[in-house]
Amino acid sequence: MRRIETIFFLYNILITAAVILGFPFFVIKLMTTEKYRAGAAQRLGFYPPEALRKIAGHRPLWVHAVSVGEVIAAVPLIRELRLQYPDRRILVTTVTATGNRTARAQIKEADAVLFFPFDLYPVVAKTIRRINPALFLLMETEIWPNCVRILNGMTVPIMVVNGRISQGSYSGYRRIRFLMARLLPMISVFSMQTNEDAERIVALGAPGERVVNSGNVKFDRQVHPLAPEEVKKIREEYFLPPTGPILVAGSTHRGEESALVRAFVGLREEIADLTLILAPRHPERSAEAETLLQENSLSYQKRSRPEKGRTVLLLDTVGELARLYGIAAVAFVGGSLVPTGGHNILEPAIYGVPVVFGPHMENFPEISAVMAERRGGIQVGDGEELAAVLRRLFRDDGERANIGQAGMAVMKENQGSLEKNLQLIAKLLPR
Repeated sequence: MRRIETIFFLYNILITAAVILGFPFFVIKLMTTEKYRAGAAQRLGFYPPEALRKIAGHRPLWVHAVSVGEVIAAVPLIRELRLQYPDRRILVTTVTATGNRTARAQIKEADAVLFFPFDLYPVVAKTIRRINPALFLLMETEIWPNCVRILNGMTVPIMVVNGRISQGSYSGYRRIRFLMARLLPMISVFSMQTNEDAERIVALGAPGERVVNSGNVKFDRQVHPLAPEEVKKIREEYFLPPTGPILVAGSTHRGEESALVRAFVGLREEIADLTLILAPRHPERSAEAETLLQENSLSYQKRSRPEKGRTVLLLDTVGELARLYGIAAVAFVGGSLVPTGGHNILEPAIYGVPVVFGPHMENFPEISAVMAERRGGIQVGDGEELAAVLRRLFRDDGERANIGQAGMAVMKENQGSLEKNLQLIAKLLPR
C-alpha cells in the first residue's frame, strides 16, 4: 500500500509540475486558438449549472470518449443504453473540441455533453464527487490515473469498452509499467477489440480474468444504402447539383488535400459534372483548404456559407460528414496518406459506398486488413496511385458496386460486439 501511495504521489508531483511549466504556453494558446478556449473552464472543473442539474443526484452512466473516432464508436452503445436503461441519466465527456462538437451533434440521447477535466487531483476529485456516477465507461483506451483511482475508491465500476492498445501506445505504456500494474487492477472489466489488444493489456498488468475479446463495436452500425429520396433531400439541403457523381474526401489532414485536389482536377477533365465534398479532419484548417481550392481555380461553397452551382463543397463544420458519405459514388478516408494512423473506413461502407484509403492505417490495422483482403475497400500507396484508382472507379460502375457490396458484407459478418458489451455492462450496473 505504501508503494502505491508513493507512486501516485510522484505522479501528482510530475503532472502538477507539467501544468505549472506549461501554463504560459497554455495561456498563449488560449488567447490565440479557438480550440483551446472551447471548454477551458470545464477542464478545470467549472461546469455549467444547468448541465450539472440534469445529472447531479441521479448517478448517471458516464461515457468518456476522447475525440471524434471514439465518439462515433460510442453512438450505437449510447443509443442502446438509453433504450435499456430509460430511467438512467447519461453523461458524455470528451477531451477534444471536435469530439465535443461531434458528440453534441450525434448523441441526442445524452443528458449532458461536457469536457473531461484535467487529471489534477483536486480538479478531477471535485468533478467526480459532483457527478457521482453509477458506472464509468471508457471508450477505447485513455487511462487517467487520478480519475481511475478516485472512481475505484468510491467503488464505482469502471469498464474499458472497445479497448485498443496500438503498438505505439503499448511501447509507451511499458515505460510506465510500474504505474500501470497498480492502476489496471482498479478497472473492473476490459472489453478489448482483438486477441492482440487483450494480450497487451494483460502484459501491462490487467488481471487476465477481467479481460475479454468482444470484437469491435464500430462494426455494429445499421448497414443500408440511402434511398433515392434521401439522397435527393441531402443534395438539396447542401446546395449540391441534383445529378452527377460525388467524391467525398473525409477527415483529411495537411498533405492530403493537395493530392485530392490534383486527382479531382484530373477527373473533371473526363467527368464534367463531378462534385467534390472536402472535409478536413479539423475544421480550423478550413482556411488552408480554401486557399488550395482558390489556387486551383475551383469554384466552391463552404457549409458555413452555402452557395448554389459550385464544384466543391468545403465542409467546415463538425458532425455532418458521416451522413454525407451516403451520397458518395466513391469515398476517400483521410489520415491515411500521411502518417497519422488513419480514420474509420467503415463509415462509408455502412452505405455500400466503395472506400479508398492510404497506407497509414496503424490505428485500424484489423479493419483495414479485412477490408482490403475482402475487397470492401482499396488501399493505395500514395497520391499518384490514389488518382489512378479514383479514375478507374469512376469509369467502372460495376467495380464500384462490387466493392460497396463487399464492404457491407464485411460489416455484417463482424457485428455482435455491441451485444457482448451490453451484457458485460449489465453485470456491473447496480439495479
